[in-house]
Amino acid sequence: MVMQEGLDPTREVGKLVALGLLPLEESIYGELLHCSSASAEEIAVKLSLPRRLSRNCLRALEEKGIVARMPETIERYSALPPDIVADLLFARRQTELHKARAVMMDLHESIENERDGMRRREQVVEILSAEAAVKVYLQLIDSSQIEILCLDKLPKLATSNDRPSDALLSSLARGVRWRSIVDSEVVNLAGTLNRLHAMTPFGASFRVAPTLVFKLVIVDRRTAIVPLSPTKPNGPVLLVRASSLLDALCEMFEMYWHVAMPYLCSSDLERIDVAIKNDRSEDDLLALLASGLNDKSIEYELGLSRRTLTRRILGLMRRFGADTRFQAGWLAALAAHSHDGTGTSSADGQPRVTR
Repeated sequence: MVMQEGLDPTREVGKLVALGLLPLEESIYGELLHCSSASAEEIAVKLSLPRRLSRNCLRALEEKGIVARMPETIERYSALPPDIVADLLFARRQTELHKARAVMMDLHESIENERDGMRRREQVVEILSAEAAVKVYLQLIDSSQIEILCLDKLPKLATSNDRPSDALLSSLARGVRWRSIVDSEVVNLAGTLNRLHAMTPFGASFRVAPTLVFKLVIVDRRTAIVPLSPTKPNGPVLLVRASSLLDALCEMFEMYWHVAMPYLCSSDLERIDVAIKNDRSEDDLLALLASGLNDKSIEYELGLSRRTLTRRILGLMRRFGADTRFQAGWLAALAAHSHDGTGTSSADGQPRVTR
């Protein structure tokens, strides 16, 4: 039996393949158009097909809505009009193409996100907007496990000056160590002492530097945040990941920490066992001097007049043998830390500078 032209095995693509029809399905549909109806056996004979293959193709065409099965004892099929079939197949194909395009776009986005993640992990530094930096800062504080190092300098980005953030207090409650070097300009801002006093009982440690070059936060020695403009609160922020650059920032912090003046509160001074017994007001004055506050801020904190403050500072300088008010505060800081194993004291209990 001769194979019809429509079923030539060398024919690779049918005319309606773009609408989702296989070449054999196209041939069967064309055969049905020339007769009112036909059974699977009749189609098999006309197209020289195995009966099972003919039956499967007719049922596939029925599922696609291209032919209809007649309600008779022997299954017979009739073809739907070509114009209706064309519109149906076109609409269905268009829907499938849209779905395929959506799948391909999702795949593209997934690959790009994966590549972005890889590039981001490989990036040592990244520049963030101020808004993004605030979110990253809070996420880093929430995920901190070991230690947070900070150079506290203006401008403020994510925290207020008069009280610590809830995220920061939560990290301290988890046992995260907090060490911060505070710029003297920040120390003299209203509310700073309240914030330092609130954090100290939770184990936070502070030191004061006359001036800091830039602002810095390092979390667990794996990520650092550095605002690039000291005068623009909304300026860009540098994010630094684990690298030799981050190691250098950590070393720089330790150098600052070594030379900065320890911050003292009254409770620190109460631990000092010195021969000279100061009253509580002098303890407070020593704490403020050691913290680097200027005279105007100390007057405000203690409610003293300029004359009274000058007289008390001179008295403390004489008692400690200091030549300047700064040295008096510094000697008080050394005395406080000598009782914690960080300094030395002379035999009579007076603070002594180690060389």
